Amino acid sequence: MKKLWTVAGLSLIAAVAMVVSASAAEKDGKAADKPKPHQITGEVCAISADCITLKSKKEGEVKIELTKGTVFGTKAEPKKCDDFKVGDKVVVFYKEGDGKKCAVAVRVPAPKKAPKK
Repeated sequence: MKKLWTVAGLSLIAAVAMVVSASAAEKDGKAADKPKPHQITGEVCAISADCITLKSKKEGEVKIELTKGTVFGTKAEPKKCDDFKVGDKVVVFYKEGDGKKCAVAVRVPAPKKAPKK
């Protein structure tokens, strides 16, 4: 009887371990499928209804597609694509996939904080 309980206990532990392992593998698979968001700050070189070109200090000139889902500004200060002009400094959050960069959001960068005295 003692062996039966030992075998049943070990079987239960093995089953729980398999469920936990499968759950962790599923989470890793979902995370790998989602493209990671990126951010770039730069000066607008060109902008149209479907594309924005930035000149970044780190990356040089970068073209990023604009879509119907691209958000301009913030919730507190919403903007339109037409509000941005050549020469404006902007921050673009984008996702990269299938060899394309697609903008998620285009915003005015936050003002620099004054140094503490």
